[in-house]
Amino acid sequence: MIQADPSVPATGDVFETIVGFLLPFFLTAANGNPDRARAAIAELLGAYGASTATELDLVGRIIGFSIVAMDNLRLSMTNGMSDTKVLRYRCNAVTLGRASDRARTLLEASQAKRGSAEKIPRPTVADAPLTRAPAAPAATPIRAAAAASPQVKQHLPVAPRDVAPLANAPLANARSPMTAFPNLLPRISRPGRAMPAS
Repeated sequence: MIQADPSVPATGDVFETIVGFLLPFFLTAANGNPDRARAAIAELLGAYGASTATELDLVGRIIGFSIVAMDNLRLSMTNGMSDTKVLRYRCNAVTLGRASDRARTLLEASQAKRGSAEKIPRPTVADAPLTRAPAAPAATPIRAAAAASPQVKQHLPVAPRDVAPLANAPLANARSPMTAFPNLLPRISRPGRAMPAS
């Protein structure tokens, strides 16, 4: 049984293990320089803000699965490879990508639980402008003349004051044309009869 040394932080061991696994995938881009490859891995690992060994393990899975998925896509483009192998490599890439997404979801849940997840920056939204009151209708030449001369004003039609506006009338009091003019109902409802002369 392996005994953990309490003087050595677990995150340091996890970090070195992840770097050791990922180093071969970064050496090609770093022209074989292990220091450059290690610096690139360290920058990627630090970007996720892991603060516990468990979160660091999840970060390693996110990066590792993503890198290996891209490596599978690279291998699927090898010349002369059979269609079966091409499909196998590409299916592996899809599966690894989903595993990386699952690890990312677990990491976000873990960080949200401890309350230190970084807030997503959102653009500020300006307040909507206040609505203006509708402008008064422009005075027509006839109304302007009516305001200037009482003789013209007496010839303009005036709306009756005792009639309520239609919009304010209750629906129950609304009358249909047939009930409003009962004398027309017999003439219209009996087809084939001539209408009496008025």
